[in-house]
Order: sequence, then C-alpha cells, then structure tokens
Amino acid sequence: MGRKLSLLIALLWPVMLFGQCPEIYDSDIHTLKVERNGRWNSLPYIELGTRDQLYISFDVMGHEYRRLRYRVEPMTWNWKLNERLLTSEFIKRGIGDDPIEDFEESINTTVLYTNYRFRFPNEQTAIGLSGNYRLVIYDDDEEEDVIVIPFYVLEDGARVSAHITTDTDVDFNAHSQQLCFTVQPLPNLNIHYPESEVHTVAMQNKRPSSAVYDPKPDYITPTGLQWEHCNGLIFPAGNEYHKFEMTTLKHGGIGMDNLRWFDPYYHATLYTDKVGRNYIYDEDQNGSFYINDIEHSEPDIEADYIFVHFSLEAPADLKGDIYLNGEFTYDRLTPEYKMEYNVDSGYYENIQLLKMGYYNYQYLYIPKGSRVPSTTEIQGDFFQTENRYTILVYYSQRGSRYDRLIGLTDFQFSHTK
Repeated sequence: MGRKLSLLIALLWPVMLFGQCPEIYDSDIHTLKVERNGRWNSLPYIELGTRDQLYISFDVMGHEYRRLRYRVEPMTWNWKLNERLLTSEFIKRGIGDDPIEDFEESINTTVLYTNYRFRFPNEQTAIGLSGNYRLVIYDDDEEEDVIVIPFYVLEDGARVSAHITTDTDVDFNAHSQQLCFTVQPLPNLNIHYPESEVHTVAMQNKRPSSAVYDPKPDYITPTGLQWEHCNGLIFPAGNEYHKFEMTTLKHGGIGMDNLRWFDPYYHATLYTDKVGRNYIYDEDQNGSFYINDIEHSEPDIEADYIFVHFSLEAPADLKGDIYLNGEFTYDRLTPEYKMEYNVDSGYYENIQLLKMGYYNYQYLYIPKGSRVPSTTEIQGDFFQTENRYTILVYYSQRGSRYDRLIGLTDFQFSHTK
C-alpha cells in the first residue's frame, strides 16, 4: 500500500507543482510581480473580510498596445481546476472577467517595454469563498492565455503554530531542518473526519518545487492535529541565497564583476559562483527580487533591462542538470534557466534579461532520471541556514464542492546558538 501511495504522489507531483507556480506563455512578458498589499517578498494571499489586495504588475516588451484581460478560476487544494463551482458561487461581486486598463510605456530605456498593473480584488471583482485560485491573463484579440497567477484566499478557521528544529529524526545540527506544527480547527467548523477532511501543504522559501503535500500527522486529538516526527517534513537546509544589485547604470553593484555597454544593450557580469563547501552567513531575502533604479523616481517605467551573465565553477562531468532558481524564475525548472557548460571558460553559464533591481538566486541540481530538485550538490546543506517556511491548511468537508483554506502560517527560521 505504501509503495502504491508513493508512486501515486510521484505521478501527481508535476501536476501539483506546476499548478502552484506562476506560468508565462509569452516570451515578450517579463518581471511578473505579485505582492500582497504592495509588500515585496510577500505570500500571494488575501483574507476574507479584510481589505487585502494583490498588487500585480508585469512588462510586455515593446510599446505596442495589447488588449489584456483577466479571469478568475477556482482550484482544488492540490491545484486541479475545480469545475464543480459556478462562477456565481465563488464571485461575490462582478463576473470574474475584467480588462487591465492601467498600463504605461517605458521612458528613456534602451529596452522598450509597457508596464501593466492592476489590483485584485477591486471595485469590479471580489471573491466570496476561501481556497486556491488562479488569475488567468489573456490576450483578448488573439484569444490566448499569456499568464497564470496562482493565489490563495484565506478564511479564519484554524490556529496554526509551528517551529523548526535542527535536531531532526535523521541528523543533529548537520544538513537538515525538521518542521513541526499543530493545527487546531475552530470549534464552529465541527470537523468529524480530520484524517480525511483536513489537508496540509508545507514548503520552504515559497518554492512549490519544495512543497510537501498531505504529510500524515503523528497525533489526532479532539482539539486538533499534530506533526512532530514526520519524516516527510525534514527539509534539506540548503545555503543562503546568492545576491546581486543593479540599481544604477553608472557602475556595478553588489555581486557584480562589471557593468558594460555593448551596443545596443547593457550587460552585467556577476562574480563566478562556486560549489558551496561551507556555511557563511549572509542576509538574504530567500529568493525574492525587488525592482529599483536609484537614478529615477518611477522604476516601474524608468528602470532599464540588462543582460545578466551568470557563471558557476563546478565539475564538468556532473550526472545531472543545474538550474538557476529564484523568484525571477517563477520556480520553473525549464530550459531557459538551465546552466550550460562552456568548454572554453570551464564554467556553467546562463544569460537572463532582467530589470534593474535587487535579486536573490540559487542553483538547483536535478540528477539524471529524477524530477526532484536538490540543493545538496551545488549549494550545500547547512543546518544554520535561515529559511522561510509556509504551512497551508485546507478543509475538504464531505459532500462539499470546494476546498476551504482555513489556516496559514508563514515564518522565518533563524538559528540561535
């Protein structure tokens, strides 16, 4: 039975992963940002009964106007399209299909782009039920989807408390961090079958590729569920993210070897990274990025785009693939983020067109024959690493046609001696 369950989870993992990741289907679209209440490095969720909003922005290369709209679609707890709900059931205001009317062309940039932005919910549309959702942005003229943005809608239905220990069930102060947490549903939910009606998802640094779905609780009591010694919640600790800063075109910034103009574009070459052998503390933002241009007051439309050159010194005979990873890759382990080995330089290399700002990134390794990314081989795993953990709790009541998101916690682990 256990072997069959493991096989089922392995088959479903890509579906759940890609459902939870932002997706961009148009190569002309860059710098998708989704911020809760305008705060960068935030989890994309809104809470019912509050004034929470998602601030969504992205750039379309060029100055040609495109008629873009968005629609709202409900998802199940494990990120499948929920076709059992009618729009009128989960939308409490509007029809859930609206135009994006706020856009502005870039000013005095070498790379021309148009910045589109909107807030959700808004005067046109509001959500009435908790759960997982996605905003699908589409080109109204071409009738093609161009962006998919997953997000969460939370209701106040459970108390979630959590902590991290480096004294794990597999090692002590070595390479792992174990997540322990308790879920206490509010009495008014009256959950009769918690072992089948309560689902949980846990992830590290907001990375869907790290997500653990439905780990089995160690204890179920009349007041809640508890995870204390769950092997599925032992995470490789990883290492602190690399970072670089390019907030001016006058000179290079943090993490940058040089910034040069090669007509017609700017190019930034980062210092070459090496395989992590030791833990070195460095304050980071766990993979996030922030758009900024210190020479101008409106970076959304005045910040330029720069070709950023990444390089990594690692063995040439690795039995697997290395990928760039960070919020700017949308946790997509796809060919455009794969590091390619350059025989001439002796390094793995990749070039990305990125908007000016502050960026975190790391390297993930996928062994041949596997689909599971690992930090171990390139970044290294060190118990002291300061990681961010997110826990989501769903209630799938028997007979209900949707999965309610009843609890959420999002916290930073900091190791103290």
